[in-house]
Amino acid sequence: MGCCLLLFAFFQIESGGCDPGDTTALLSYSDVDNMLPEILPQDLQAAAALPFNDKCIWFMELISSLQRPWAEGHIRLEIHRNDLLQESFDQFMGINRSIDLHRWMRVQFVGELGIDAGGLEREWFTLLCAELFSQDQGLFSCSAGETVAGSYHINPISHLSNPKHLQYFHFTGRILAKAIMEQIVVPAMLSLPLRKQILSIPITFSDLEFVDVDLFRNLCWLRDMTRDVEQLGLVFAVDYQFGGNKSTYELVPGGADIAVTDENKDEYLELRLRHRMLDSIVPQLQSFLKGFYEVLPPDLVSVFDYQELELLMCGLPSLDIADWKRHTEYLGEYNRLGPKHRVIKWFWEVLVTFTDEERVRLLQFVTGCGGLPAQGFKALQSNDGNFRKFNIQSINKIVSVPNENTY
Repeated sequence: MGCCLLLFAFFQIESGGCDPGDTTALLSYSDVDNMLPEILPQDLQAAAALPFNDKCIWFMELISSLQRPWAEGHIRLEIHRNDLLQESFDQFMGINRSIDLHRWMRVQFVGELGIDAGGLEREWFTLLCAELFSQDQGLFSCSAGETVAGSYHINPISHLSNPKHLQYFHFTGRILAKAIMEQIVVPAMLSLPLRKQILSIPITFSDLEFVDVDLFRNLCWLRDMTRDVEQLGLVFAVDYQFGGNKSTYELVPGGADIAVTDENKDEYLELRLRHRMLDSIVPQLQSFLKGFYEVLPPDLVSVFDYQELELLMCGLPSLDIADWKRHTEYLGEYNRLGPKHRVIKWFWEVLVTFTDEERVRLLQFVTGCGGLPAQGFKALQSNDGNFRKFNIQSINKIVSVPNENTY
């Protein structure tokens, strides 16, 4: 098995496809498609080829056709701060028609004076996302181990932390899509594989690193072993742990009694990858995508790539070049002269000429993430949770392809 292994995930998300005990009406995203003007395949291809800013303009113009006029009514949420998550869930999931999800929103915190001109709504989204992505809820795990700098992926054993987890994934999908529609920045970054799954982009072996770096390294090490695999004592079963919860799944029937050997190693690697990235989260992912597509039809978001989707959801950060310089480490031939080396001077001179979008794309290319923690570049973390400086390293002339996502 090599790093080019692809996993395709196609879900049929239909009305009534979740827990039959859920009394909230589950909508089909085909209802949303019917509200849009006809979009031909060539229109989507042309939009996908546009620069990001132009693509956003095209996207928002179509979004405006979904948005219902203020005169038709609006969504009004009345929320107690001390019960924000439960009341938000009850009221927002009580919306049973697609057309109602596209009404303007107003939020009122009970017992507080104030008229929502947008500020209260933005605060509500921020507080709600903090609740939904908190470790206490158990819906998502943080890939870097630290919520300040990590990205979030679906927790395979979310059912152990939250008995209503599928309903809450449905709710989370609606909330994130509604935030995009309202052009509100989401204060939580989804993992690269989860963004790919929203866009129906195949998952590759290397994507595992953005979900579970330890598992990725272990599987790479196992893949490169040439003999004596059975000495590791592995079986065709996997344990998942989150907080104080643990659950065991068999990769094949009777897998707990089947040892991994040199002969079946490749099968184990493929099943292990597929289970972590897809099979272990199918119900959660279906519910999440159902909620997301009830607000934003999949064709509409398909024009973005997974990096652009991050920018669309989390906004375009302003990167401080002076802070970037202060927390950059120079390696190889650049170590002795550092910022005085002519190549390094060229790098910073070119970076100054970049637009904000180009700087974010460079940061995405190097680190795998276009955002920064609140503390800036000094708080950049690797996938193992350790703080790392931004590195610029010389390479041999024989190596002609830049290295990306080093940390």
